[in-house]
Amino acid sequence: MRKIQTSLKVLSDDEILMIHNASLKVLANIGMKVPNDEVLGMCADVGCQVDMNTKVVKFPVKVMEQFLDKMKRESKYKIADEAQQLSGWISTQVTLADYGTKQRRYGLRDDNLKIIKLVEHLKNIPVCNAAVVPSDVPYDIADVVSIVDIQKYSTKPGGTYILTPTGARYVAQINKVLGLRDGYLFETISPLTFKPDTVEMALEFAKNGGGLGIAPMAMSSATAPVTISGTLTVETAEVLGSSFLVHMMTGEYPGFSASCHSIDPKTMLCSFGSPNQALFGVAAAQMARFYGISGGTNTGLTDALVPDFQGGLEKGITAAFNSLSGSCSIGCQGIVGADQGFSYEQLVIDNEWLDYYNYITRGFEVSEETIGYDVIEEVGIAGNFLGEEHTVEHLRDSYWVSDIFNRDDWSNWVAKGQKDIYDRAHEFVERVTAGYREMTPVLDASLCAQLDDIVKEAYAEMESRKS
Repeated sequence: MRKIQTSLKVLSDDEILMIHNASLKVLANIGMKVPNDEVLGMCADVGCQVDMNTKVVKFPVKVMEQFLDKMKRESKYKIADEAQQLSGWISTQVTLADYGTKQRRYGLRDDNLKIIKLVEHLKNIPVCNAAVVPSDVPYDIADVVSIVDIQKYSTKPGGTYILTPTGARYVAQINKVLGLRDGYLFETISPLTFKPDTVEMALEFAKNGGGLGIAPMAMSSATAPVTISGTLTVETAEVLGSSFLVHMMTGEYPGFSASCHSIDPKTMLCSFGSPNQALFGVAAAQMARFYGISGGTNTGLTDALVPDFQGGLEKGITAAFNSLSGSCSIGCQGIVGADQGFSYEQLVIDNEWLDYYNYITRGFEVSEETIGYDVIEEVGIAGNFLGEEHTVEHLRDSYWVSDIFNRDDWSNWVAKGQKDIYDRAHEFVERVTAGYREMTPVLDASLCAQLDDIVKEAYAEMESRKS
C-alpha cells in the first residue's frame, strides 16, 4: 500500500531563494525587538548586533546562515514525503458560542469542565486544552485553575495559554508536582517584536528545562505587506528569528510554524478561511522543506460563524492543500469564525471531518485478497456481493462510517426531524457530556490535594492584592 505523496508546489526554487534572502535581509538590517537584557546578551555573545537602549537585536546574515545550517543538521523533525494523519487541537478562546441561545457569551469555568468530558469521546482530539478563559476566575490565575481542572479530570494531556507571569509561577509548581515538563508558546507581536512578559516567561520556563513553541502571525496589509509573497517574507523572518531565540534559550529547534493570515479588506478582520490560506499552506511547506525542518500552518479553519457550506469548504480545501504539501499540522479546531469564540458542536464536527480526511490519507491496499478475483468469478454476471464473506471481512476497512455526517435518503431524513449537522453535533455533545459536573478525578487523592493547595495559594495571592 502506497500512501498519498506530498508533491504540491506553488514556489519555484528561485522564488524560495528570493523569500529566504529577503527574510535574512529583514533580520540583518531591521532586526527584532526583544525587551529582555539577558536574552539580548545571549544574542550578543554569538555575534548578533544588539542595541541595549532600543532592545533591538540584528542578526547578521553570516550568523543566521550558520544557525540555519546547524538547525538543518540537528533538527529531529523533517517535512513529510507522505500525507500525514491530522489531529485537532483546541485554542483557548475568550467567548463561547451557545447552541441553545444562538448567542455568544464570556466563557466560564464550568465550560472547561464540560469540554473535558467531551474530548474523552473525540479520538482525533488528542489533547484536552481549555475551551475558554474562565471569566468567573481572576484573570491572573485563570490559566492555573483551568490547568488544574484538566489535570484532575482528563485522561488526555492538556493545558491552556499561560496568560501572566503570576500564572506561569503556579503552572511551574503544578508541573513539578505532576512530573511534567514546562511548555510555553513564545509568540511574536507582528511585525518583529515581543512583549516584555512574553520573553520573561519564556526565559523562566527555559531555565527550568521547559520547551518553547513558536507561532508568528503576520497579517497581510496590517502587520505585513498586502502581497502574499511580502507576508511570507515577514512571516519567514519572524519564524527564523524566533527559532534562533528559542535555540539560544533552550538549545532546541522548533518547527516552521507559519500562522500567517490576510486581513479582509471589507471588514478589516483577520481572515481564517480565505483562499490565501491554501497558498500560505503550500508555500510554508516548501519553505520548511528548504530549511530541513517540519512545518505547519493555520489551515483547516474558517470565517463561518456556524457550521455551513462555507465552513466545510474553507476548512477542507485549505487543510488538504497544506497537508498534501508536506506540512504535519493545521490550525486549532472548535473555533467559531476567526477567533470569535469556541463551540462544542464545531469541535465535534471537526473531529468528524478529521476522521474523514485521515481515512483518505491511509490509502488502500492492493493485493490478491483485496482484488478478490475469486469472489468476482463466483458472483459472476448480474450477481450481488452484499452477502459474500469477502464483503464481511473487508467492509470495515473499505468504507468510512459516520453518525454525524448525513447518509440518509430524503424520506428517512424527514422522518428523523430534518436535522442538520449542527443539530446532530449538539445531540452528541449533550449525550456524551451528561453528568460532567460529577466527574471522578483521574489522579490519586494526594496529588489532587497538592493541586488544590496550589489553587488555594493562587486565590490567596489575588485576595492579598486587593487589600
